[in-house]
Amino acid sequence: MTATDWFGLVFTVVIFVLMVVLYFWVLNPKNKDKIESHRTMLQDDDDTNSEK
Repeated sequence: MTATDWFGLVFTVVIFVLMVVLYFWVLNPKNKDKIESHRTMLQDDDDTNSEK
């Protein structure tokens, strides 16, 4: 295997592991309140900027 093949393989495995960890973090019921608090973050930011 060439260096490009190894890079592609390692990159794919790292991305897969990160996605699995992210799914477990997001779908964990302990984190629901923390994630839900960010639900309207962009809308809240627009409201504070428009008041200035």
